[in-house]
Amino acid sequence: MHSKRKSSKDSIKLADIRVGSDKGSLRLQFSTRISQQFYSKRQAYRGLGRSDTPENYQWANQIAARIQADIDHPDGGFFDPTLAKYLEIKQLTTITQLHNLKQPPKLGELWHEFVGWKLQTKQIQKTTYKKNFIVYTNLIKDFLDYSLNLDTANNLIKYLLEKKSNCQQIKKLFGLLSHMCQRAISNQQLTVDYFLEIKKTYTIPKKSQQLLESKDYRAYTVQERDLIIASFKNSEQASIRHGADLIEFLFLTGCRHGEVFDLKWKNLQLEQGWIIFKASFDSSAGITKNAKNNIERLFKMQGVSRLINLLKRLYGSGKRENELVFRTISGKQYSTNTLTDIWTGNTVEVRGKVYHYPGVVKKLAQEKKLEYLKPCSTRHTFISIQANNGVDLKLLANSCGNSVEHIIKHYLHFDRNARLKDI
Repeated sequence: MHSKRKSSKDSIKLADIRVGSDKGSLRLQFSTRISQQFYSKRQAYRGLGRSDTPENYQWANQIAARIQADIDHPDGGFFDPTLAKYLEIKQLTTITQLHNLKQPPKLGELWHEFVGWKLQTKQIQKTTYKKNFIVYTNLIKDFLDYSLNLDTANNLIKYLLEKKSNCQQIKKLFGLLSHMCQRAISNQQLTVDYFLEIKKTYTIPKKSQQLLESKDYRAYTVQERDLIIASFKNSEQASIRHGADLIEFLFLTGCRHGEVFDLKWKNLQLEQGWIIFKASFDSSAGITKNAKNNIERLFKMQGVSRLINLLKRLYGSGKRENELVFRTISGKQYSTNTLTDIWTGNTVEVRGKVYHYPGVVKKLAQEKKLEYLKPCSTRHTFISIQANNGVDLKLLANSCGNSVEHIIKHYLHFDRNARLKDI
């Protein structure tokens, strides 16, 4: 008799392997990809020699999870097509025995080992760890000292599902926790991926492009861009006037802020008309790293006279190769904080009194001359202006380090005055 548990929530549905039943006996069924790659057939099966009982079915799901973890392992070569390394577990005749073999490790032990492994294998960079993984760790901090079993996993999932913020981070976290479990299964520390199903089912409501228009990453118009640049140049505050060249450069290139913070004169060739963005200064970590995705990016300036004239004026009679193109008025390297100070403003305390100095863009917004957008809007503004004015999208994507698909999705905005056709 065939099992009716295939759609049960107890069944682990994996990408390349599933547990099935044939004439009352359990078997593993491999995907077409794995079947062709390792067994030279369109559909490969492997009988497990056990009857289709609830206890054996759970055991088979654990076998499948270990196999999938080895197939997915980034280092490759972990999967044993003979299945010998996995079927040794057959000696454990019950799930109870399997659980009693060793006390489940604490969530914190698994998580910190998993994160350390990702750092060691360079799957994540130190800057990514400092920015994102500290947030993930903070989200699960109240559960780190608990042994990872079904109750702990369910309580953690319930806790995260009740949160109304950090939805993007929580979605990513569920995927990481599942990957952590798969690694622990491969290392014979766990027998179940407790987060596999929630990883698949957790979704974030998507907003339409019209609603997304209200987000802070909207672009400024050409007129608003030039108003901002002029306001920087005409400011009464010396540090703000000094930052006008940086702001204009950001608007005219759309480069990432970390890239301009570390830009040196050796990365520019004014006569040939190009800039190479090859490094980025991470303000939160205080380190310089390679450009995003480790790709050096060529930015062609031919025909962009305003940008070329700006750089020629800054270059003057000559600069040292390793000298930064842009520095603060005190001669220091720009950072996210110093950029925010002149864009948004800052607050200082002197002798017990608090003084607030609005930045240029915040002040313009207070005067109702434009809406306030974050400093990252310089990049969005450049790409949007170029994309919506007919520039070759492949050139634009290559210049900015994006894909054409990304530009179409995020920067080509709909015409607010457009109407559907009466057809």
